[in-house]
Amino acid sequence: MAARVVERRKDQALAALGLSHAAVIALQGLAGGPLNQEQLARRIAVQSQSLGKVLGRLEESGLVTRTRDQRDRRQFSVALTTSGIAALATAHRIERDALPEDLEGWTTLQQDLARILAAFEVPGRY
Repeated sequence: MAARVVERRKDQALAALGLSHAAVIALQGLAGGPLNQEQLARRIAVQSQSLGKVLGRLEESGLVTRTRDQRDRRQFSVALTTSGIAALATAHRIERDALPEDLEGWTTLQQDLARILAAFEVPGRY
């Protein structure tokens, strides 16, 4: 329930940028360099079909490009644009500012949550 509240709050803050939290996760997944859609889906632990809709909106907004892979013509390489890199940096600030300031002192909770997440870490995810 807490995760849904935090995600909703982030989505509301990101709306001014024209992004959702899911879009920011996709952009973050591409920060290390271009990937095809299936690789990106595995990296961010989502279904490839769901990711396709997000990528379509990001491409329309000029934040990512999709180009046909020269090695496998069935695949598209997805990469951040310069605008996408800038939007990701802005989104990180917006998301950080969307959370209450007093959460910064909650190091024990943060450490516990990090351990829980690490226990469920998806192989291949950054």
